[in-house]
Amino acid sequence: MADLNLRAFLQDLRQHARAFAVLAYVALALTLCEYLFLSTRMIAWFPEAAATLAPAGVFGSFERAALMGYPERGPWWGVLVPQAWWTGGTLLLWVVVPFTACRFAGYSFADLGLGARGFVSKLWLYGLLFLVMVPGVLWAATQEGFLQTYPFLKPQHCARWCWLVLACYWGIYALQFVAVEFFFRGFVVFVLEKDFGPGAIAVMVVPYCMIHYHKPLPEALGAIVAGVVLGWLALRTRSIWGGVLLHVAVALSMDALALWRAAAFPQSWF
Repeated sequence: MADLNLRAFLQDLRQHARAFAVLAYVALALTLCEYLFLSTRMIAWFPEAAATLAPAGVFGSFERAALMGYPERGPWWGVLVPQAWWTGGTLLLWVVVPFTACRFAGYSFADLGLGARGFVSKLWLYGLLFLVMVPGVLWAATQEGFLQTYPFLKPQHCARWCWLVLACYWGIYALQFVAVEFFFRGFVVFVLEKDFGPGAIAVMVVPYCMIHYHKPLPEALGAIVAGVVLGWLALRTRSIWGGVLLHVAVALSMDALALWRAAAFPQSWF
């Protein structure tokens, strides 16, 4: 019978220290993002500031906000703050912390999938994958729950709905996918490859699909397949940047389709 004592426990931890450290941090980072950095958490943590900056986003409409004592529409950029809160949290917990730890542990940029050489030569493949995904995106846009989720930035919540606001939002939104790809593919897959080989892809897919639980069911299920494909491509190309581009292209396409279906594209530049 195996020993059941503290010494045996610590010995097992030391023997598999890298896997324990990575997966324990993944659990911690995902939990902190869920409870601290969701855009709705920003509203809960700073209700007065959120109501002043984005009253319609907090109360559901400008009319309801006025009834609650917030007659001003807020600055044009105010509605971007909750999304910036979420993106900033993911960049901190999913990029800055694990990247810094890996650099101290001796990992190079290339070791973490941050090189571009393998990705550039296979750029055509990511373009082909995007074309393959287009029918699925178009089908998703026909579903009843699609417009309830997308676009994430609701035009009716903006003090000034214009292309400047939309462009700033899309830029913030795109940065989030840099964090996603680095964390799940660059950090989890590339570091755990030393312990699990290509099996690190399967390990990564479990937490990756879970961050899609706030989205429609077809998209959450599709994340399982997408996670496997993007993980395998990252290992083969030794780069995360193809996944970043593909992720951004699909996400912005879904946002744009939702705006098109609702006839809600901005009518002015500024």
